[in-house]
Amino acid sequence: MSNKNPLEDALNIEPVEKEEKMPMRKQVEIDLSKFPERKQIHQRQDYSEVRENLKDLIDGGKIALDGILKVASESDSPRAFEVVSQLLKTSVEANKELLDVHKQMKELEAEDKAKNVTNNAFFVGSTKELQELVNKQLPKKHVKRITSNDQET
Repeated sequence: MSNKNPLEDALNIEPVEKEEKMPMRKQVEIDLSKFPERKQIHQRQDYSEVRENLKDLIDGGKIALDGILKVASESDSPRAFEVVSQLLKTSVEANKELLDVHKQMKELEAEDKAKNVTNNAFFVGSTKELQELVNKQLPKKHVKRITSNDQET
């Protein structure tokens, strides 16, 4: 028996050779700004989670309010009615918070839509009119004129 591990000596067991573990790979960090679809997916998931949490809190507050109202009416204690008023205030704040979450999500979606502006401009007219319009907008030194003989002038 070896004296390297007294626990192995006490239990009369042979030492187990440890296998070498492969080194863990470095976790890859992804910049979500390059993938707006993933960013939107994460926003929607977070929105859903926050919404569900707030709804659970509101539902729990309703149950607690029913219970404390029974206690307050039976005891006629001013402290019990104070607790009822605080619980009502907290419930109202949770409902307002739920509406704020909806508003914030709507603003985030509006920002995403505002970034995707597409301008489809088209010209109605003849090719001669288009050429005249282009010639007016470009400096003359940058315009090359080509005649029907394919010679530059």
